[in-house]
Amino acid sequence: MSAADLEAELKCPVCLGIYREPMQLPCGHNLCRCCLNRLCESQDHCSCPECRATFARSPALKKNLKLANIVDCFRATRKTSLGPDCEQKELSLGADGNQNYFEEISSMVASCPEHKMPWEYFCRQHKACLCRLCLESHQSHNWQQLEKAAVSGRAVLADEVARLEQSQNMLDDAESWLQDAQDQLRADRARLKKQVSELFASIQEAIITEERDILDFITAEEDLQLSRLEARIGEILSKKKASNRLLVEAQELRELDRALVSQVAKESQRSRLTLDPNTAHCNLSLSSDLLSAEWVQQRVPCPSHPERFRLHPQVLCSQGFVSGCHFWDVALTGTRRWEVGVTCKGPGLSWVDSCIAPGRIRVCLDREEGTLSFFAVDSESAPSMEAGKLLHAFHIKAKCALFPGFYLEESKLSILQYSTKSELA
Repeated sequence: MSAADLEAELKCPVCLGIYREPMQLPCGHNLCRCCLNRLCESQDHCSCPECRATFARSPALKKNLKLANIVDCFRATRKTSLGPDCEQKELSLGADGNQNYFEEISSMVASCPEHKMPWEYFCRQHKACLCRLCLESHQSHNWQQLEKAAVSGRAVLADEVARLEQSQNMLDDAESWLQDAQDQLRADRARLKKQVSELFASIQEAIITEERDILDFITAEEDLQLSRLEARIGEILSKKKASNRLLVEAQELRELDRALVSQVAKESQRSRLTLDPNTAHCNLSLSSDLLSAEWVQQRVPCPSHPERFRLHPQVLCSQGFVSGCHFWDVALTGTRRWEVGVTCKGPGLSWVDSCIAPGRIRVCLDREEGTLSFFAVDSESAPSMEAGKLLHAFHIKAKCALFPGFYLEESKLSILQYSTKSELA
């Protein structure tokens, strides 16, 4: 390799000067340490100016010792042949990368300082200009006419300029691409922000609509419950009025004979088991004293009530029992079907136990023993807990209040009497 070729190989691709502390990149190319620092000082990642390979700025990058030794030897050889001023000038020009070594030599000296003769030749081995007398000691070296050497150097410089222009074009393309990417990123983010805003607006609209529907439902439910409570309050006021009337009548009877009052009270106590009109099916007609119920073909107009039977012709008594022993007699007539039993009030008002039988039935409920018994009796049977023929007997596990209940299909029911075990004693 000639000295000119060697010098070209030892030039940094950034500053175009001879390497100063060459640092080897992961791709295999080299840069001056100062050029590398300037290249990476404003970013975390750098790219090789020769092959465009990217790499991270890291302390793992090491000095190329072999290349540094070659550069030192080259500088020493040049310094010997050209003098110390040439070395200093090369340092100042190499950093800018805008001059060529051969032009620098021409500007430094115009003639040989030793023989005082003009330069005519150039030693490629020592990178030195020669006069005719100097040529005698360089005959065995690779030398050529100074003009040819200058032409060759200009060609090298032209190549370097072309390479720099190519690098500049690549940098311009990269800058344009990055600018386009920046504009695209801004447009994408603006579009994304708009989509997110529209999404949240639709969500808020849906939430407002759902809130309005729920509030309307709550208001409707409130009106329904208020209407039911008002109906219940009306019933209570009606019962309260009837109770006040009975209280007045009882006060008027206070002046009557004690025996008569006792007898009336006893009869009233025995017949206090009455039917509840709020539970009666619309095909059941109740008597005014609430002691009889009859199935009718034409539906009876009934106010809406949550305890009213809707599917089957059934009715319950108003009185429920949680303790004690109770019995009551009922008379059943008809051509189809009837049932007698007790039930717990609740969702669906399901029956606990029932008995199907004709004629007069006596029902005995013992909450302490947990039993429910049905007896067939006649009109002459004495009022006792057990009388007549036993029809059915059940064990009851329910802990809630039990209400007498009846099923009538083309049948009629009459409550004849009611007593408790304590009354019999």
